[in-house]
Amino acid sequence: MNKLHKRPYLRADMNISNENKLLLCCARTRISEDTLNEIKSIVSLPLNWEEVLMSASRHGIAPLIYHNLKNIAGIPQQVMDQLKREYYGNMARNMYLYAELRRILYGFGEKGLDVIVLKGTALAPSVYGDIALRPMGDIDLLVRKEDLPYAERIMSTLNYSTYMNGNSQEWYSHHHFHLPPYIAPDKSMVLEIHHNIIGRPFHIDIGKWWERARKWRIANCDVLIPSAEDMVVHLCVHLFNHGYNKFLLRGLCDISETIRYYGDELNWIRFQDEVSGYGINKPVYSILYLVNKLYRVDSKLSEFLKSTESAIDSRVVSAIERQIFAEDRVSSNLPGPLIRFLAADKFVDKMRILIATIFPTREVMSRWYSIPLSSKKLYLYYLARPYRLFLKYRKSILETSSIKKDSI
Repeated sequence: MNKLHKRPYLRADMNISNENKLLLCCARTRISEDTLNEIKSIVSLPLNWEEVLMSASRHGIAPLIYHNLKNIAGIPQQVMDQLKREYYGNMARNMYLYAELRRILYGFGEKGLDVIVLKGTALAPSVYGDIALRPMGDIDLLVRKEDLPYAERIMSTLNYSTYMNGNSQEWYSHHHFHLPPYIAPDKSMVLEIHHNIIGRPFHIDIGKWWERARKWRIANCDVLIPSAEDMVVHLCVHLFNHGYNKFLLRGLCDISETIRYYGDELNWIRFQDEVSGYGINKPVYSILYLVNKLYRVDSKLSEFLKSTESAIDSRVVSAIERQIFAEDRVSSNLPGPLIRFLAADKFVDKMRILIATIFPTREVMSRWYSIPLSSKKLYLYYLARPYRLFLKYRKSILETSSIKKDSI
């Protein structure tokens, strides 16, 4: 038997609370009879419902929790009332977002610019089947790099303003894979216009994405969305980009539901070729292993992971599990760059991540430490930064380095 199948549901040394078990059972669009029985069993136990509500919000899955608990008896009414407000509040917000998206897409369409709709905006009406189930913090669009100047002009005509977050336009041009975020005229939403989905040290041949993109209809507009394989790649890479710290269960649910939705349409051979070509084996296959372990979503995924086992890093999987299920969020949270460092495939990529983390750009240092960009004191902060980072994260570094590769 392949050793992947011998591994337990979760790490043996990790004590999963009943509250977290409930979240995991509900972080999906549909539940089996076995999962339903497990939910009923958990709900019958004494639970810290305040912790459930807080964690559901932190993971971005409150609407899913309501969707899967609304017909189950034994849940305090005030809890269901709060979850119901989250569900319908998200529905109202998403209806507004899609109305605004329609206005933006019309603007692009009038100029003949192709757009690929990314992430939650593409997932909610298709994979989730209900726009109320998938919270969205912003809207992400992909345009061709040569079309970026036209996209900027269109957003200006729509009265969107850029939010530099302390960084210059030049910084975004050289260091990021999307333009500065755009803020709606009424400050109610953020839009990001991408020309790629990941930055240094990795490289994605985004031209192939345009060749494989499929036509779809969103917000009553004909648009493009990524192919099934590129969609899964992007969802895995997005978690990596954010250091596995942001809306983790929602991110795992996105991947699980996408694989389930596309089913036989997913070409795993093409997927493997693309991931290997991009040099992102470890961050992609490690997160897919965790998705498969937590959700058991697709037998073909299980078979596929057998052939990629050498690229699955148990330290990365263990670190992400800790981010999801740790009880003490303050002391147990791992720094995102540390997990990204572990997840990088190549030594040179690890070094680039490490150097960028310890010695960020002068603009970033100026913003973080509130020091004028021209001040020579900035160099003193550069000298002190490695020591300060080690003091802050030494416990996490030592604990993570002690995890063996075969310890899951």
